[in-house]
Amino acid sequence: MSWWLKLLIGLALLLALIAGGATWYLSTSDQREPSKLAFAEHCADCHGDGLQGTSAGPDLVSGALAHGDTVPQLMASIVERHPGSDVADWRESISSESIKALALYVAERRRAWPSTSDSYFLDVEEQVVSSQYHRFRVEKVAELVARPYAIAPLPDGRILVAEKSRGLSMVTPDGVQGEPIAGSPEVWAPIATVRGSQLTLGSLLDVELHPAFADNGWIYLSHTHRCQLDCGSPWPVSMVRVLRGRLRDGQWVDEELIWSVDPDYYTVVPDAVACGRLAFDNAGHVYVTVGGKAPYSNLHKLDTPYGKVHRVRDDGTVPEDNPFYLPESERQEGSTRHTVYSYGHRTAQGLAAAPGGQAIWNTEMGPRGGDEVNRIEAGGNYGWPLYTGGIDYSGEPVTIGEDLGLDFAYEDTVPPVVEFTPAPAISSFTFHRGEQFPGWENDMLIGSLKARTLYRVRLRDGVEVEREALATNLGRIRDVEMGADGLVYLAVEHGDNGSLLRLVPTSEPM
Repeated sequence: MSWWLKLLIGLALLLALIAGGATWYLSTSDQREPSKLAFAEHCADCHGDGLQGTSAGPDLVSGALAHGDTVPQLMASIVERHPGSDVADWRESISSESIKALALYVAERRRAWPSTSDSYFLDVEEQVVSSQYHRFRVEKVAELVARPYAIAPLPDGRILVAEKSRGLSMVTPDGVQGEPIAGSPEVWAPIATVRGSQLTLGSLLDVELHPAFADNGWIYLSHTHRCQLDCGSPWPVSMVRVLRGRLRDGQWVDEELIWSVDPDYYTVVPDAVACGRLAFDNAGHVYVTVGGKAPYSNLHKLDTPYGKVHRVRDDGTVPEDNPFYLPESERQEGSTRHTVYSYGHRTAQGLAAAPGGQAIWNTEMGPRGGDEVNRIEAGGNYGWPLYTGGIDYSGEPVTIGEDLGLDFAYEDTVPPVVEFTPAPAISSFTFHRGEQFPGWENDMLIGSLKARTLYRVRLRDGVEVEREALATNLGRIRDVEMGADGLVYLAVEHGDNGSLLRLVPTSEPM
């Protein structure tokens, strides 16, 4: 056997060993999770391995808990409500960080959400729901060929669909999805799928109509532009950019570049954290989110694009009242600080203007816990990764910010207006407008991925006053939009495909 054949066989065996080890590590990670192990050590004797309760302690999963089931309430119960000499000193052996992890573990188990990997492969349920203000039917409008990321309902009843690995297409009012629209941005097939998540470099992200679409026909797209060799990289790299164009005779035409970055900022980090959400205010500005598509050390460097909300005019020119604006002659080569509007963001999955169009809001995934709804302020520091309401996926405290040497007071950050802990993996959202569901007017309708649930949140004077889970078992909700007909439309992903759903008022029984 020749030496090169032996080398190839050896490399193949090594790759197989690495792949097998990685598969084992990922498939068994839930069993090795520290808060699960801590529960087994400290709590299972009384409450059971499955939290089902024993003669020594109550059931923690089914039914109401005497002192509440929020994470702060569970933490208080762990610390304060274990009377008896046989357990009086157990608190000395458990840290405050472990107490929070235990409380979060119990809260997560009570909600019975699927694991992230399982959430991709559960059926979508058409259903009739009786909510606090309205009874409605969840009905399927269309089956989608690939996983959607965004939708944009048109005034004539058609719906533009952005599928990350298929591109831009149109769904007719009777639910027929067309072929990808000729001339629209190129997309690439996933490189791999890990625990259900498709890893891609070169994806279509958001689609948004210009506020004056009826007059000018402009459609805005965000995508991760992929390049190789011609941008100085020997392997594929990608980065968010924003385009606008029009549809004419079924084709994408009149394309213009609105926002982009220097090729030096393109990275090999997969597009799952790219974000790329778009929104318009009422003053002619378009906003785009960029996630942590780079090491976290870049999130607080204003010259880099990552972990930020950027703002430009709708034609791509840069307003000089942007909070960190510098003329080109005064900023370093390739800097994006002149378009930065806010920073310290983790993964901004949603972006929208509040009714009236003055205030811009975002939804943002935390790590394990600490999903956020934020009002975006000019120049605001949103704290990640130094401050978060969640913990690391390992069950340990998040120490990334400290490890990076970040040093600023919590009082100098913009705190979330709404926080979700445990984290349902909130995604995109809209503010309800229309006459079909008058009881929801101006409320936030927020999708989620892991929880597969649509939430309604009511704000009053910038404070949360109501929260309701409107419907669940809907699939991983990627986008929520209002249609011209006043109905609520959802883009959901499941399996390797997706569905377009809508909420319709009904008086039919459940």
